[in-house]
Amino acid sequence: MMKKIINSVTISIFLTIASFYFYSLDLTVFQQLELKAYDLKVRIRGERPITNKIKIIAIDENSLTNEGRWPWSRRKMAQLVDRLVEANVASIGFDIFFPEHENHISPERFESGIKQQITEKMNAEELVSWYKNLNDSDQHFAKSIERSERVTLGFFVNPADKKLNSSDLEQLDFSQYSIVQRFDDRTKPLPLRQIFSVGLSIPELMNAANAAGYVSFVPEMDGVVRWVPTLMQHDEYMFPPLSLQVAREAVQSPLAVNIYEFGVEKMALGEIPIPVKENGDILINYYGPALTFDHISATDVLTGKVGQEELSGKIVLVGATAAGIHDIHTSPFGPLFPGVEIHANIMESILQNDYLMRPEWLSILDLLMIAVSGLFLGLVSQKYKAYGAATFLAFGMLGYLAFDFYLFTQKGLWVNTVYPIFTQLFVYSGLILYHFGFEQREKRFIKGAFSQYLAPTVVNQLVDNPDFLKLGGERREITAFFSDVAGFSSISEKLEPEKLVKLLNDYLTKMTDIILKYEGTVDKFEGDAIIAFFGAPLIFKDHALRSCLVSVEMQECLEIMRADWRAQGEPELFMRIGVNTGPAVVGNMGSTTRLDYTMMGDSVNLAARLEGVNKQYKTYTMISESTYEQAKDGIEAREVDLIRVVGKREPVRIYELLGKKGKLDATMEQILPFFIEGYELYKKREWNKSAEFFEKVLAINSEDGPSLTYFERCITFQVHPPSDDWDGVFSMGSK
Repeated sequence: MMKKIINSVTISIFLTIASFYFYSLDLTVFQQLELKAYDLKVRIRGERPITNKIKIIAIDENSLTNEGRWPWSRRKMAQLVDRLVEANVASIGFDIFFPEHENHISPERFESGIKQQITEKMNAEELVSWYKNLNDSDQHFAKSIERSERVTLGFFVNPADKKLNSSDLEQLDFSQYSIVQRFDDRTKPLPLRQIFSVGLSIPELMNAANAAGYVSFVPEMDGVVRWVPTLMQHDEYMFPPLSLQVAREAVQSPLAVNIYEFGVEKMALGEIPIPVKENGDILINYYGPALTFDHISATDVLTGKVGQEELSGKIVLVGATAAGIHDIHTSPFGPLFPGVEIHANIMESILQNDYLMRPEWLSILDLLMIAVSGLFLGLVSQKYKAYGAATFLAFGMLGYLAFDFYLFTQKGLWVNTVYPIFTQLFVYSGLILYHFGFEQREKRFIKGAFSQYLAPTVVNQLVDNPDFLKLGGERREITAFFSDVAGFSSISEKLEPEKLVKLLNDYLTKMTDIILKYEGTVDKFEGDAIIAFFGAPLIFKDHALRSCLVSVEMQECLEIMRADWRAQGEPELFMRIGVNTGPAVVGNMGSTTRLDYTMMGDSVNLAARLEGVNKQYKTYTMISESTYEQAKDGIEAREVDLIRVVGKREPVRIYELLGKKGKLDATMEQILPFFIEGYELYKKREWNKSAEFFEKVLAINSEDGPSLTYFERCITFQVHPPSDDWDGVFSMGSK
């Protein structure tokens, strides 16, 4: 069993270490599976309640239909800002860029200006001034932004092949983190996302805004936006995203960050902590699919349909949601997710202080879960077979998934889903291959080694539970069985070889079938002799009784066979049996190339002696006292003598086995009382009286061997009595 444990546990440890190795490689296939598992957890968790403090003013299809195609004039955008200010919103964030000056005049405004010019009869100088005033939309929009004192503009980060110019830096100088505490070595690079260049709105608008924040996302390999940088660096400058800037304007608290050599150590908006990775990325805690947040059509704000009642004190994000404007991304809830709503999710998470986190230390928990998952199955496989282990595998996987989902929904922790599940499947598959490979070889060995001399039911139990079989030998209490055919040598001399083989095979087959019926173990055949034992390799508490019942049925079967042989004119066989119960060594013994499952010990030798003792008493089945004491409730037997066999000093009380309990034949029932009385008188040295009782037995059954033996002894002792120190023990002169 220890070998099996070591093998299976070793395999599970090896496969678990292999899982650690795969984990360290961070293979793309596992990355993708883990990302999909994360998305599934987000979707199963479903939509969650929001504070309703954030409103999205959407440039949607309805707005484009009513207000005209995009982009709108800056005057219309100014009007939108004015309407929002009138509604007393807390802050306004534009997820829209205005990178160029407006260079066109609407037909309506041009027509109105012409009419004014004709009416007022302008001169050339006045006409030029009039035309310039027609194109003052940028300034008009800038003034609205400046008057609002609550607008944050967005900017985007360009690819690394471009350079950030000094004028851009000047415009962004006011948009850095409020408080930056650095404890790093300034000569060494930080593991932060870098800004190489930016795309800004025109300077008039940038200078008018309260702040600016980048709107760049970092989609993962599958295109899904799960993380957003909360800090991007350019030289000494540290910039926050649009979402944090808008939230800062709303709560009027500073944005603070502590930076060490390993990256971001701490980030907060006032007293609100913001958990981020060391590189400054935050895991977006999505509150639901698209349109989870209130989307208010911009045209409804412009027309006054939606005003202060709906917007007072709200944080407003202005963004494009119409499909044709192309500010659409993919979230864990699926594609067609407006970019502006990603910012809304981040701000909602900050307002509720409700985050999903994947801190660096969580990798330790991942590794611990991998180790527990792998070793758990390795240990379970020792006690349970493939189907049982599969049940534990199912419960283990479901249990881990439940634990994983609990951490995700209740603690906001994103632990690795794929690797622990993969480890369980990986280890289980490896153990199954082991069981069906190496252990099947062991089972084939057991079947091959034992099917010749064990009952099929016993072989199957050994195959299913090889721990019952201690290879190499062990000390057990068993009942040894020896049988031999009386006078077989003379019989074999009279028969042709073919007939002898057939006779012997018929006899051995019937006798062996009875042994296997009672789940005994056939040790070997030595010519006509059968050597067997009961109680190994499977342990039976009633092994003594089983051996006695086998002996009775074998004698009964042989009696039927003799009748058939007589009818066919074949010689009849008589069998002598010796049975003894006691400690013996059983196990596979022999050479390195040839093993036999056999028994050894004094108790085994005594059983062999008892088989030969039958000759002395003219009996056919002799059992020892130890066997009788364990089997007496199920058998009929009579005490025959107290003898000392060759090679043993201690005397042994022996019994003739007569039949199963309550199944004595009529003749034996008649003679048994006389025999018992005669035997008791014999032990008291009353030879004359003893002989009289044995003579009564012989008058009923002249072939009763023990009575005939004792009658002869009584006659002898009358003439030559034993010495005064005679203890009643009869010493056998030969084996």
